[in-house]
Amino acid sequence: MTDAALPPHCILRPATPADAALLARFRVLMFQDMGAPLEDGTEAFWAAHFAGAVAEGRYRAVIAELDGQAVACAGLMIFPTVPTPGDPFGRLAHIQGVYTVPEQRARGLASAVTRAALRLAQAEGIGRANLNASVMGAGVYERMGFTPAKAPEYRLNLREAAL
Repeated sequence: MTDAALPPHCILRPATPADAALLARFRVLMFQDMGAPLEDGTEAFWAAHFAGAVAEGRYRAVIAELDGQAVACAGLMIFPTVPTPGDPFGRLAHIQGVYTVPEQRARGLASAVTRAALRLAQAEGIGRANLNASVMGAGVYERMGFTPAKAPEYRLNLREAAL
């Protein structure tokens, strides 16, 4: 994988199951940067999840390495959705887990790994993509052509809901 805007000595590569702990660590750091609380044991839980999900192809990720050190990543999940005439296959690419180590930010790495993940979806004929942007990342995605959704997402914890 290549991207014209990458810093010198930087490569993009697909994640393998051996990267599960790295993907989990970067995800934890991403949530910490946003000030989001995490349950005890989350990192180990995510590492186990990513090992299986990457091996089975349910989760794909692109990792940027600078001089052999992982410095950024972006994840891709593909969800079924109701097809439309403009998108008859009914699949949606969802970008998640975009993270860049602090000392390498503002060098185009988040854009590069996100674009690489989106190209994976394009190669499968997927016509739509979404993501949830942090305040820090919103500008990156808007410059790539993402637009804010007109309706905000609502969430419900079904384990605690009295329905």
